[in-house]
Amino acid sequence: MELNKSNMKKIALLIAFSIVLYLGLKNLYRFSELTGIIAGIFEPILLGLAISFILNVLMRHVESRMLAPINRRYTKNWPKVRRAVSILITFLIVIGIIALIMLILIPELVRTITSLTNNIPGFFTELQNNLIAVGNKYPAVREYVSNLQIDWTNLSQMLAQYGQKLANTLVGSTVTVATNLFHAVITMVLGLVFAINILAQKEKLEAQTKRFLYAYFPKKPADTIVRVCSLTDHAFSNFIAGQCTEACILGSLCFIGMQIFSFPYALLVSVIVAFMALIPIFGAFLSTCIGALLILVVNPIQAVWFVVFFIVLQQLEGNLIFPRVVGSKVGLPALWVLAAVTIGGNTFGLVGMLVNIPLCAVMYTLLRENINKRLEEKKLNGQPPKEEENGM
Repeated sequence: MELNKSNMKKIALLIAFSIVLYLGLKNLYRFSELTGIIAGIFEPILLGLAISFILNVLMRHVESRMLAPINRRYTKNWPKVRRAVSILITFLIVIGIIALIMLILIPELVRTITSLTNNIPGFFTELQNNLIAVGNKYPAVREYVSNLQIDWTNLSQMLAQYGQKLANTLVGSTVTVATNLFHAVITMVLGLVFAINILAQKEKLEAQTKRFLYAYFPKKPADTIVRVCSLTDHAFSNFIAGQCTEACILGSLCFIGMQIFSFPYALLVSVIVAFMALIPIFGAFLSTCIGALLILVVNPIQAVWFVVFFIVLQQLEGNLIFPRVVGSKVGLPALWVLAAVTIGGNTFGLVGMLVNIPLCAVMYTLLRENINKRLEEKKLNGQPPKEEENGM
């Protein structure tokens, strides 16, 4: 390679990129801290963007389908008020869904807490009887336990003291909790205000953004940025719609199965499963643990069978439902979905798990397009390897 001006520029850019990448990976925790500080400053705006993006998925369907008969008539003043009506209907649908879930869930939650309170003493009594039976049946186990020399009186006193300290801590942090709650309410209100304004003027904001890009960037980079933004919007919209649909299906199947097998707390566990299904990969594990612990207090044997039932349900859901509902929409192979969830979770926690899948889907699409373009430009002798079903 000749060391002309063009090649020297490329080498310098490559070296600079390598240095920045190395420093970024070495100080990744500082990058996370800086991101957290910036996110805290712009929290209401970021929350408004997130809410508007999620609600926009539903609002599109309201405008294009629910209001389709009025759109076709195209009355004189309708185009001016259509967006306001769409936003109102969208918020009413979301509020109605939340209210319905709360009306169903709160009474069930109260019954569950009451049942657990009544069953816990019996559970420990049964556990003690089982331990005594095991000790009588296996003397070696009884001898081993007796040699441990556990001071149960001292242990109970330590637990009581810990509970007292925890209560004092909670009472002492009342002001902090109240302040954080007030801050959360204010942030949510401001976020909703930003979201409503963004939804009302989304076309205008999109046009202004494009004008800014084409004014300050060359046409080719501006086209690339618009293309990436379009892919990102498409990936996130499909991911949100697919995850919500998949969560509803999984929750419904879980409720039906628990009713058939007469598992306790069917409604509460199914709602938990539906919400946890919004968290890719790890949501199923968390919902299994929560459901098994709830059922364990009532009937340990049923708790074991619940775990077996949910594993089977997860296999059916993962192999039949998820690929058709979410996988096909996002366009990311299962291996890269797992990698995206792991990296996103380790870097930014729960938010990283949710956001990283669509972002990786965008990167995957762009990389695949670039690879195909380069293969065509090189005009390799013979056919290049064809794209496999789960590959590039």
